Amino acid sequence: RVARPALAFAVRTATAAAAHRRGQAAAALEPLREAFAIGREQGFHHVPAWQPRPLADLCVLALREKIEPEFARTLARACKLAPSQLPFRVTDWPWPLRVRSFGAFQLLRAEGAVEFAGKGPGRPMELLKVLLALGGSGVRAEQVADALWPHVDADYAHNSLTATLHRLRKLLGAEDALLLRDGRLTLNPALVWADAWALDQVLGDFDAALRAPQPDAEALRELEAEAFALYRGPFLPDESEQASYIACREQVRAKLLRCLTRVARRHEEAGEREAAADCYLRLIESDPVFEAPYRNLMLCYQRSGEVAEATATYERLRTTLAARLKSNPSAETQAVLAELKSAGP
Repeated sequence: RVARPALAFAVRTATAAAAHRRGQAAAALEPLREAFAIGREQGFHHVPAWQPRPLADLCVLALREKIEPEFARTLARACKLAPSQLPFRVTDWPWPLRVRSFGAFQLLRAEGAVEFAGKGPGRPMELLKVLLALGGSGVRAEQVADALWPHVDADYAHNSLTATLHRLRKLLGAEDALLLRDGRLTLNPALVWADAWALDQVLGDFDAALRAPQPDAEALRELEAEAFALYRGPFLPDESEQASYIACREQVRAKLLRCLTRVARRHEEAGEREAAADCYLRLIESDPVFEAPYRNLMLCYQRSGEVAEATATYERLRTTLAARLKSNPSAETQAVLAELKSAGP
């Protein structure tokens, strides 16, 4: 039995790292739990002679498994750790900066939300939002400039972008939070977490899980819950109708609806009508002006012979669109309603 805390910490950390390196995450949990408990009790803030990346990967595992999470975050911050794969889906990793764009825009530092006085930062935040809408990585600077200054000459747009980029870096408090290399802009993923990136990873795994010959029902439920935890509403819903925002908004909606439609059809085939309807209802609750899930829900009710529920769904959509967008349901949705009425009860 190892007596000295520092040695015990090092031995158990090494054991956990060896198991994790072999792909045996379950075998790494117990020594990791023991090591991080010792680290918390002794107040260790660094691990001498350790390579940063394996230690970072252990901190990611600890946060995923809820093992001494505060110590894992403290260690990651103190050692400035960078994992081998950026853990966008580990939301409590100690990112210096976080950007939320679904449901409402929010910029957060470690100490909390960044508040803006008066009219706010203006163009610097627009630059950040446009960069996110265009993917956030390897975006041509000219493309960003064109989106922000569409009706000016190229030199003016370039100079404006340079000045705005400088202001945004100062606002974020980190010069390397935004990288400009070979004429392309990237939001540094080692320093910045974005809900758009996390949701993209979740939906990618969701799609892959649904394509499996025998999809795991429990895994699908977890992915659905994770997706809705991130998707709190449409992308930048309160912003001007910038073309890049609209394109990103519709792309994310389409990906999410595609996954949920396939889940709903699986429920229908299993005779689970309420579970099928719930897939669309959750999306409607998150994004009330997104018309497609209402239509899918109407069709789901129609296949179950529940005409009254389908009609009520249409009325809910019509009222929502009239109140929020001063518009009516599309011709496609109206056609579904007409078919319901012609079919009768």
